[in-house]
Parts: sequence; structure tokens; C-alpha cells
Amino acid sequence: MRRPALLGLLCLVLSGCGLQNHLPFVAGPDPYQPAGDSETMQRVEGRVPTVAALHQAPGDVWPGPVQAEPTLESLEQQQLQLPNQATPPALPGAIGSSTPPPDLQPLPVIPPIPQVAGAPAAPPPAPSAAFPVRGGMATPTGGTSAYRTVTLPGGGTGIVVPNGNGTSTIIRSDGSVETVATPK
Repeated sequence: MRRPALLGLLCLVLSGCGLQNHLPFVAGPDPYQPAGDSETMQRVEGRVPTVAALHQAPGDVWPGPVQAEPTLESLEQQQLQLPNQATPPALPGAIGSSTPPPDLQPLPVIPPIPQVAGAPAAPPPAPSAAFPVRGGMATPTGGTSAYRTVTLPGGGTGIVVPNGNGTSTIIRSDGSVETVATPK
């Protein structure tokens, strides 16, 4: 019984002696041990690092006065150009010029798209008759087939959007929403 205990104690003692780069009972260095010889690694390992002393830089290290940024006017006067390059002539109608280009043509008028036979006709225009809403009658003031603007009871305004199922949603100017039967 004494021999196994002595052997275990011997292994335990030897595992901490002089095997700084080896794991006990494993051949080779520790693959997870950091490597390097930087100043930080020297301090971590308990060695005194060799650090070069700081010296004052010779001369004036401060920058000179801040140069004023050029204005657009000074840049235009300088006409920034490459060396040995002639200044290009100013073009009439160029960006920044107040002279319109001489050959400005009006845009062509595009004719309306003809109605295709068998295609559904455009929806009918918005009705001009008042219709009932919460608090009174709403009067249409404009819009298209996709929406209508209305004047609501009490002087407010709103937008009527048809839902396509026989109802319309009224969005009032105060943000409230109401669903009504689609006005005819």
C-alpha cells in the first residue's frame, strides 16, 4: 500500500518541477500557452522588460496656424486647372450658368393611350351628393376613383377610401377612422 502512495506522491511532486512548458504525462509543449517576447509577455512571465527611454523630439512639433478654407468665389477666380492645360471655354447653359442653352427644345406631347376593346371602363367619377356619416352628412369636395376628399359635419375634413366590398373607410383630419357604406 505504501508503494502506490509513494509513487503517486512522487508523480505529483515531479509534475510541478521544471516542466514549465510541458503538461504532466504528455509529451511536448502546452499548445495553449501564449508565445512571444513582447514587453507585456516579459512582465507576465515575471521578467523585467527592457524599455527604451523617451526622448524629446527636436524642433517645433506643433502645427502652424490653420489655413483659411477657400471660398467658392476664390475657387472660381483661380479656375483650378492642371499644369500645362488650357482653361476650357464656358459653355452656355452649363451648371451654374445663368444663360439657358440655345437649342432647348420643348418636350413632345404624348398622346393618351387608346381604350382597348373589351377592357373595363374607368370607374365612375366621385358623386357630388352628400352621404351620411357619424354626426351628420359628409359633402364630397374632390378626389379620384381611388379616393374622395370630403367636408365632414362640424367643419372637419377627411379622405374616403373605397374598400371594394361595399364599404369605405373615412380617415378624418383628427386621425379617427370610420367605416361607412360606400356612397353612390
